[in-house]
Amino acid sequence: MATARMLQVFCDDQGHFGDTASIIIDEEKRIPDNERQVIARTLATGETVFVNSLKDASISVMHPQGEIDFAGVGVLGAAWLLAKLQNTPLDKLNGRGGTIKTWQDGDLTWIETDSTTLPAWNYKQESSVEAIESVRLTETSAIQHTMIWAWANETDGIIRARTFAADWGIPEAMGNGSGAMLLAKKLNRNIEVHHGKGAVIFAKPNSGDLVSVGGRVHQEQDRLIS
Repeated sequence: MATARMLQVFCDDQGHFGDTASIIIDEEKRIPDNERQVIARTLATGETVFVNSLKDASISVMHPQGEIDFAGVGVLGAAWLLAKLQNTPLDKLNGRGGTIKTWQDGDLTWIETDSTTLPAWNYKQESSVEAIESVRLTETSAIQHTMIWAWANETDGIIRARTFAADWGIPEAMGNGSGAMLLAKKLNRNIEVHHGKGAVIFAKPNSGDLVSVGGRVHQEQDRLIS
């Protein structure tokens, strides 16, 4: 029996919307990888983050198709949760892709990592927010892990976006932290992404290949997994 801590990540400033993250504390990796993959498939939150060591903030990110280096929703959720559980500021996580820096700024939790560890998202820019809103899910089954986006306010760096990744088992993602990070790097500017049905994602490029993403987190009811 395992307990999945269920979080909403990239909420708006009222604690609403966002995308669901599932975090499981599994000290000493007692759950083998094949069972972790089954759990990730059962929880169906995109990816499940397993905490291998609270002391070392060591994590594994498990997608239903296997372990991956990074997932923005899950990793940011894990950073928020570990800081809360230990009642102390957290400055880093240790994942398969290397060290992930983290910090708190007001009600925002931030994480920073090397962009080369992020999933390879595709992008399609539209001419208006209305074009983003008008896309119907029934039209997207052939879209390959793509974030479609448009400027809502280019001067202020505000973007409207949606992400479709049926080929990765996610018809439409309510949050996409890694996609926002790579878009910030592509545009070479800080951005605020209004994503999915109401998620709010902050992202910015840093020196070299480093990129950061920030958001608000709200804890939901835990879920028991047999």
